[in-house]
Amino acid sequence: MARYRRLQAVVSVGRDIDELFDRFFGPGSTDSIWQPLVDVFTSGDRIHILAEIPGIEADDIRVTVGPNTVELRGRKRVPEGIRRGASFYEAEIPYGEFEKRIALPFPVEPNRFKIKLENGVLSLQLDRARSRIREIAIE
Repeated sequence: MARYRRLQAVVSVGRDIDELFDRFFGPGSTDSIWQPLVDVFTSGDRIHILAEIPGIEADDIRVTVGPNTVELRGRKRVPEGIRRGASFYEAEIPYGEFEKRIALPFPVEPNRFKIKLENGVLSLQLDRARSRIREIAIE
């Protein structure tokens, strides 16, 4: 039983290392310092995206919508009360540039959306793209 626990611990550490490398060097990696956490879900013909971006003003966020992707970019500024050269005892809050690319489960209409920023949560709703295929009659 003890051998099994040791093996399980080694496998767990391996997974943690893989996850760490994926976070920094994997397919979704960017040059940004941090990425907001997002939820992406659908209801009917609509995609909903919720992104946690506390402490960020609307002027510091850019949202780009393409037919199959959404990109969130912005900057979380260091609060004015924190001076250069401050000695931190703990520093867990990420500051600086962020970027998050989100692949959408179906094409959307980039010009039809609802967006709001409230209580540190960015909410974006997009409608499914209408089919551009059209049946035509033969005369």
